[in-house]
Amino acid sequence: MARGISLRKFEPGDAAAVHRWFNSPAATANLLEHREDFSEADAEAWVERAMREEGADRKWAVVVEGIDDAVGFTALYGVGGAAAPELGAIMGDDRIRGMGVGREAERLTNKKAYEEFGAHKVYGRIPALNEAAKKAVIYNGWVQEGVLRNHIRHEGELIDVELWGGFPEDQPPEPED
Repeated sequence: MARGISLRKFEPGDAAAVHRWFNSPAATANLLEHREDFSEADAEAWVERAMREEGADRKWAVVVEGIDDAVGFTALYGVGGAAAPELGAIMGDDRIRGMGVGREAERLTNKKAYEEFGAHKVYGRIPALNEAAKKAVIYNGWVQEGVLRNHIRHEGELIDVELWGGFPEDQPPEPED
């Protein structure tokens, strides 16, 4: 566990944290898709799906030593296929913003993609205004590969989405504690 940050499987008790994340404007401001409403029942159903270990998508809770609840999640969408899986993440707990938790959680998720699922590459779609996400993937050895112009509509504004990708050989080493 580097820097006290690790990934674990989701548990039913994570629904309250998931409900907070998806109702936090700070956590959801840079998502590709926005929900008008995310109820406690939605959170419970989301966690139930996240706990599944079959199919092409996997999700993990991000935990930080000293904090009881999960602080966010990472995901790989499309594992096991011919195409590279897509990385997804939300760091939903305000207490960890700006501390590098997201970049380390993404490093751990990339490592899972390469070592556990045999991925040859991992990619992500990042709204152009999401500087924190770009900083995290650059740390993880990714490079920008393209731009989808005016790809998403958020609050009436069209926003570009950048395509980023990385390979196993570009992964940084595990940070020292």
